[in-house]
Amino acid sequence: MKLELTLKAVILAIILTTVLAVSNAYLALKLGLLTSASIPAAIISMSVLRLFKRTSILENNAVQTAASAGEAVAGGIVYTIPALIIIGFWQHFDYLTNFFIALSSGVLGVLFSIPLRKILVHEPTLAFPEGRAIAEILKSSERQLGVKDMFKGGFIGAGLEWLQTGFQLLASSSSYWVVIHRTLLGFSVGFSAAMIGAGFLVGFDMALSIFIGALLAWVGVLPVLSRLSPDVLMQTPHQAAEFLWNTQLRYVGIGAMLLAGIWTFVRVIWPLLNRVHHSYGTKKYYKSSALVTEKDLPNWVIGLGTLIIAVSFIPFFYHQFPFAQLQLGANIHQLIVIGAIAYVLIVGLVFSVITAYLSGMVGVSASPGSSVVIAGMLFAAWLLLALMHYVVPLPLNNLQINLAQGMAIIVGGMVTGIAAIANDNSQDLKVGQLVGATPWKQQLMLLLGVLVASLVIPVVMEILLNVYGIAGVLPHAGMSAEQTLPAPTAALIAAITDAVYRHTLPWPMLISGGLIIIGVAFLAWLIDVKRWFRLSILGVAIGMYLPVSSSFPLFLGGLLAFITYRGGHKKITKPQNQSLKQQKMMLIACGLVAGAALSDVVLAIIFSLSGSPQALSLVSHSWHHNAVLLSILATLILGVWIKKTVNRS
Repeated sequence: MKLELTLKAVILAIILTTVLAVSNAYLALKLGLLTSASIPAAIISMSVLRLFKRTSILENNAVQTAASAGEAVAGGIVYTIPALIIIGFWQHFDYLTNFFIALSSGVLGVLFSIPLRKILVHEPTLAFPEGRAIAEILKSSERQLGVKDMFKGGFIGAGLEWLQTGFQLLASSSSYWVVIHRTLLGFSVGFSAAMIGAGFLVGFDMALSIFIGALLAWVGVLPVLSRLSPDVLMQTPHQAAEFLWNTQLRYVGIGAMLLAGIWTFVRVIWPLLNRVHHSYGTKKYYKSSALVTEKDLPNWVIGLGTLIIAVSFIPFFYHQFPFAQLQLGANIHQLIVIGAIAYVLIVGLVFSVITAYLSGMVGVSASPGSSVVIAGMLFAAWLLLALMHYVVPLPLNNLQINLAQGMAIIVGGMVTGIAAIANDNSQDLKVGQLVGATPWKQQLMLLLGVLVASLVIPVVMEILLNVYGIAGVLPHAGMSAEQTLPAPTAALIAAITDAVYRHTLPWPMLISGGLIIIGVAFLAWLIDVKRWFRLSILGVAIGMYLPVSSSFPLFLGGLLAFITYRGGHKKITKPQNQSLKQQKMMLIACGLVAGAALSDVVLAIIFSLSGSPQALSLVSHSWHHNAVLLSILATLILGVWIKKTVNRS
């Protein structure tokens, strides 16, 4: 009998879950994207467990299963909950509150995905691209893979981050803005090792799509906005660019992201419904086999777990929802709490089905999860507004709007957490089916991953908020607006809920962003860009929102991936039979991301204790020009080193 749930597998799973959850929490706030945790975790697990005398493919699968759950928890909570900081509903991330949100939604996501397993993994029309790729990696035990490459990447990523953010001998970014004929022109570049590594992982297609969006926004739209706002040009060019981004350009990006999410969802909804109908029709009477490989956690565990969490929601919602300030009456309070519980359970279950099927169709990374996030938030906000319409005189005042936004974001965030876990779990369970794992043991590892990530991520979010700020919210005096973490998805959620209750958003900017996305999609169809690469409409929208200093190094990473193995039209995580060169590249990229992200967290702790992000600086402001030149040189050297290292495979 093969080893599966062993002590060494559990310990390694906890370590990898922590590292990858921290890295993805940082990237979600920095870039609005997540990197796949499953494949790196599988490769690292194989390398580490090979050091022991007895090991098995099932142990490796158990490790990657837990680690991938940690990544999904990061997506669920970090994509949504920072919106509460952005709108001012919260002033900081309370640890126990965020731990409960992450844990409860994550556990529900696991429980809801269990009954779907038999339908999903036996559905022949579902491709499960990442799942099949992971299974191939786990089966390739004859390949001599090692963690040395990831440690190299981690050391370099950490070193560059300390030189940039800590000692400030290297520049993190550089920008040049100038006013010519009453038009603001310029550009920014970034030198982040984490973003370069993320560019490897998201692939050339997505990286190029994001960069196209950045060019459209910063080179195309921003000069037009400066012409329409001549008073802004009374400031310095740099100040004018920052002001236009905060007040106008970011809303163009939000409009683009909203339309792109809807676009993506509409494209897949009918195929999704057809496949769900077909699957339930053909497997309606599919019964569990006596085989070990078909044994899930029993139904009573699912029912009892769901009941316990539902009951725990009652005191949680009463504590978190500001009923005393709303003064709606005890009966209305009870109705809102009951409605919130029902919403989380019912909509969470529906969305878990949708995201699980979407994941099986196109993969975890390509699944249009943002459209589900948007839909969940809009439904929650509209339902709450409809209820308040009958008990509160309209229009709502500022306090009522803020409180209603906060309530909708908390409920919508829980639904997002459920959907994110189900989206990820479907691939893991498919891997288990392909390698002969025991489903109930996989499900226990999923729950372990949820628990570990829920313990770690709230701490990281609080540290990053206090040191860097989120989406322009700077909790302490003297913080730099240039270093703030954009948190694109959370900012979008804050804007959407604000639009529902306040109706004061700059709609011309939102509509302009949506029209640009429609234009991009039309042009892509007209000239058939898929002959060269697969344009991601959602990627273009993300690029329109992100600061260009983040988009540029992301593009560099994707470009280096393309140059290195001449396969940029394919996403790194998708091929079923990956070459050793591709795996080596992935490990280096994961090392860059993990090393830089973990260093940022450590630096954030130091800066938080010292009270200044300049605490470790070894140079004065006059060094900036030299720092930029050194960063350019360091980036070139990094690219050459990666190319040579991978080509030696």
